[in-house]
Amino acid sequence: MITLTLAMLRSFVADRVAAILTLVAPLAFFSLIALFYRHLEATDGFRFEIAVVDESGCADARLFAEAMQSCAMQRVHVSEVHGSEPSSHGVLATVHIPIGFSRTDPRVLVEAASPLPGASDAALQLVNAANARAFAVDLPAVTVQVTSLNGMLVRGSAAGIALIFIMFSSASIASRSLGDDASGLQDRLRSLGVSAAASTAARIVAISVIAWCQLALTLAWAALAFQLVPGSVLTLMFASLVASVTSAAFFVALAALCGSRARFVAIAPVITLVLSALSGSMIPRILLPTSIASVGGWLFPAWAIDACSAAIDGRFDGQSIALLAAMSIASTVVALAIAPRSAR
Repeated sequence: MITLTLAMLRSFVADRVAAILTLVAPLAFFSLIALFYRHLEATDGFRFEIAVVDESGCADARLFAEAMQSCAMQRVHVSEVHGSEPSSHGVLATVHIPIGFSRTDPRVLVEAASPLPGASDAALQLVNAANARAFAVDLPAVTVQVTSLNGMLVRGSAAGIALIFIMFSSASIASRSLGDDASGLQDRLRSLGVSAAASTAARIVAISVIAWCQLALTLAWAALAFQLVPGSVLTLMFASLVASVTSAAFFVALAALCGSRARFVAIAPVITLVLSALSGSMIPRILLPTSIASVGGWLFPAWAIDACSAAIDGRFDGQSIALLAAMSIASTVVALAIAPRSAR
């Protein structure tokens, strides 16, 4: 028994890269989660982003908007947006100052996304404080109409949570393929006239189909059970298809780069968890520290979440789709280039 145990340990440390990643992975992932919790706990950490849209343009509305900015607290940041709709991605509440606003009849509309408890209350307190600062306290109290825009977190998590499982399933199938190759599958396929490149392409297509089914079923369930009805079904189908192909191509390319199943099994879970944590699949990017969220915005799961979320809203996110397509092509090229050498 002791001899067998020592043999297994020697086999584990034989691949130093896989062994080091296996031991370091929990440290890296814990560090990401710890940074997130520290961000929420810090006094200068997570902030409520509130946008002010001045649709009136009168002097009283200008005073009110300036008062809102001056009343901003440490955890509440106010920015004025020109135009009818705010363009900031992480806005938790939008204060609309309508036409006809005046100090004698102050009326505003608050659209609160409320991803966390307290977002609506913070916006209402800020509106009341701005009214008191901008105008005399003996004037009428501001009338606030609140509209709750539910679904910010649900909309992002519908695609985000599905992507976590898509990446794990893609990695699992790619790992199984490496094991089949080690058992001589590529040799048997070559004897049948199937090239290594064709086999690799078939794997990408097969994994893409499975991944798309996972994502499509999750989004369909979100629509049925949580009323997350997409504004554009065709756009959502296209975005989810491109996202599925990107995940499949990426993990097939990663498997080809690793070369062995043992190394890929050690690396793939680490890559999947890091991608999930940084991109917003596991924790919404709006809640992450700015430094981490900015890095996560360059990862393909973040592009997939943005593309699917936009499609649910009825919009076509061309930039995210283009980035996903570029990532798919690059990963496929890498996988096809390495496949013949791996077969030899």
